[in-house]
Amino acid sequence: SMWISNTATSVMMLPIGMAIIRQLQDNPETEENERRIFGKALMLAIAYSASIGGIATLIGTPPNLVLAGIVQEIYGIEITFSKWIVIGLPISAVLLVACWIYLTRVAFTFQQESFPGGKAEIDRQLVALGKISFEEKAVLLVFVATALAWISRSFLLNKWVPELDDTIIAIIAGVLLFLLPAGRGQKRKLIKWKEAVELPWGVLLLFGGGLALAEGFKTSGLAGWIGEQLTLLEGVSIGLLLLILVAGVNFLTEITSNLATTAMILPILAPLAAIIDVHPFVLMVGATLAASCAFMLPVATPPNAVVFGSGYLKIPDMVRTGFWLNVISIAVVSLVVYFLLPYLWTFDPNGYPANLK
Repeated sequence: SMWISNTATSVMMLPIGMAIIRQLQDNPETEENERRIFGKALMLAIAYSASIGGIATLIGTPPNLVLAGIVQEIYGIEITFSKWIVIGLPISAVLLVACWIYLTRVAFTFQQESFPGGKAEIDRQLVALGKISFEEKAVLLVFVATALAWISRSFLLNKWVPELDDTIIAIIAGVLLFLLPAGRGQKRKLIKWKEAVELPWGVLLLFGGGLALAEGFKTSGLAGWIGEQLTLLEGVSIGLLLLILVAGVNFLTEITSNLATTAMILPILAPLAAIIDVHPFVLMVGATLAASCAFMLPVATPPNAVVFGSGYLKIPDMVRTGFWLNVISIAVVSLVVYFLLPYLWTFDPNGYPANLK
């Protein structure tokens, strides 16, 4: 999910997870209670890891791209792929380890050290996939080349092509999929327009709407007015303000789309940062990361909805387990953004930069 849609990742992993659970249910060596507990833990692991993985890269989840677009729109500053990954990857790694420990040691406890038949089922699934095909190799090649170009653009590729940006790289990759053949001697290409139109274009429209909303807030003066109404926050310390913001966005995202949440709140945080005299990146990055850490309800994220539909989970299971992972993510995001982000992105959090006014 660092590189593809969180929804697609969870949809791909769900059948594998369910096959493993069925294998355990059919095996007489597995205790009845263990089957039920492991099924819940595995389904939640698929959903949680898909959401956590999306934090790592700029393209991993839509809120990251909304942040980059709004920062570019308001301040004229580009958040590059490599710039985001230095903060996104550490948070993703820490949360992933914390999630694994939490699910296997705290939320669920297992009496058996290992489950019979699990490895055999995974091996069977791998054999069923067969050898990698020509078209799969071609898509993999385009994917790897695109990822490397995104990562190396700011410090390598721009030396030769100064105007190259992440958007141009993405467009080139997309065009290549329409040009490369699906096999040796075949006329059919890797992707056809009939297939491309089935992509979720609504996400892009919502993304564009967020940018339009940000511009409207700025040009109409509404952003400044909202910021002035929040002057009571001037005396609050940055650390406490960040913690309140991250917690608020985190739990708000449980009942709203994370994309809609960031598109709505980021244009407000920009003028607020100027009013209370803090660097806007502290508030905006904190809110964006918090929007991807909703683990309690099926409606919170598409991966949550996907695993809930498997039938192995009930809403009380998700709320009870996800609440404490929400708390863990709030603490991790707040600490990393407060202490690590200013160092990695080289800015002073205690003050609004003069060049952004």
